[in-house]
Amino acid sequence: MSKSPTPPILSDFTRESFSSRGVTRDVYCLGHGPAVLVISEAPGITPLLAEFSRRVADRGLRAVMPHLFGRDGARRRCPSTPVAREICVSREFTLFAKHQASPVTSWLRDLARAEHERHGGPGVGSSACA
Repeated sequence: MSKSPTPPILSDFTRESFSSRGVTRDVYCLGHGPAVLVISEAPGITPLLAEFSRRVADRGLRAVMPHLFGRDGARRRCPSTPVAREICVSREFTLFAKHQASPVTSWLRDLARAEHERHGGPGVGSSACA
């Protein structure tokens, strides 16, 4: 199975794969320094999210955007596919805040841990850079 091409709005990002818990997803990265996970609340990585990640990278950080669901590079749309409806982003953020687990939050924590090991910094959830 071949990878789909990188959407033009993400052409300045490096696309990597990250595998954990039996799941492999694309991750788009830009910049150097401590990693900041930028998570989409809409299906796919939208142009606005990509622009926000560029601003993160411009501040001397590594913007890390995992592809969780949807079509990357598209403008925001309401979820219409069964895959998009499987992830309730609000629920996932609530689980993060309560330090609880789901397949998505566990995978994201593993990604954050791996990025922290590779790039250092104060750590996930730290407000030291605020």
